[in-house]
Amino acid sequence: MKGLESSSYASWVGRINPRDINVIIFLVSVVSSIIIFFADKPYLKFIMMYFFAYSIYTASWDLLYSYSGQLSLGQALPFGLGAFFTIMFAQFANLPLVLSAILGTLAAGAVGGSIGATTIRLKPGYQGIAILLFSQVLYWLTLIAFGEEGVSFFSETPPSETTLYFTGLTLFVISMFTIYMIQNSEYKLKLLAIKGDNLAADVCGINVRLHKVILLYLSSLLAGLAGTYFGIFISHADFSIFAVPNSFLPIGMAIVGGIGFLGGPIIGAAIVTMIINILPVWYSLAITYFVYGIVVILILRLRPTGILGLLQRSVRKEKSKVVKS
Repeated sequence: MKGLESSSYASWVGRINPRDINVIIFLVSVVSSIIIFFADKPYLKFIMMYFFAYSIYTASWDLLYSYSGQLSLGQALPFGLGAFFTIMFAQFANLPLVLSAILGTLAAGAVGGSIGATTIRLKPGYQGIAILLFSQVLYWLTLIAFGEEGVSFFSETPPSETTLYFTGLTLFVISMFTIYMIQNSEYKLKLLAIKGDNLAADVCGINVRLHKVILLYLSSLLAGLAGTYFGIFISHADFSIFAVPNSFLPIGMAIVGGIGFLGGPIIGAAIVTMIINILPVWYSLAITYFVYGIVVILILRLRPTGILGLLQRSVRKEKSKVVKS
């Protein structure tokens, strides 16, 4: 990770391009989050807390797939573990909530990364299925251990809505900034080399196994962080958090927004979060997920690069018009 280690904080900040559409999308999402909070719309605040968790969750999957070529079809594994570990530390071990959240996130990252590390020699398709099977093992284990009720968090002094909201916003900002720095660092070149051709990267002196493991642990840590926050703000976790649809949720969000860029998970998480939280107010869950599926299929068919790809194409056209004029 020489590219990361040799970069000073100042040089990292200098890599932030304010004209980059990914940075613009990120800033718009932060400003919108603050406006929504002060607009005093309780249900919108609730949706935004889902958005904070899901955007980090989606970005964790996208980072793993887009920059090392590793496929996880069971990203719900570290996500669900983050929620379960945090609630169990707080409820059963009677640890302070902040300490429970830290330990829960680290435990989810450690377990998720360790399980993922056992699959790095597999081809992406087989790797994805293997991780999915591991997540299904946890699905049944948590169902057997905790029943359909799962585990819940109760506290005499629960976090206030303001604390939960701005904690989510802070985690969102830190996570997205970290991913953006990785995507714009020299380390990205090593990751893309590994994604392009493992053998060629190995011949060039890149420790393929090491960097794959690093990405697995980092991806699991981010997914665990998202799960930890999710578990805290809904104060509950059960076996359904490991269900197959929840594992495919970040994949669908990344497809809708655009894979391989920071702005993609943000846009995708925003759109899908609104669909699955607003449509059920008027329609059934079946119709909601039918609409969600149709949106994903249409994006794949008409715009494989996602909404971000469409925005980038529009920006390039505008720049070309300016140059020609």
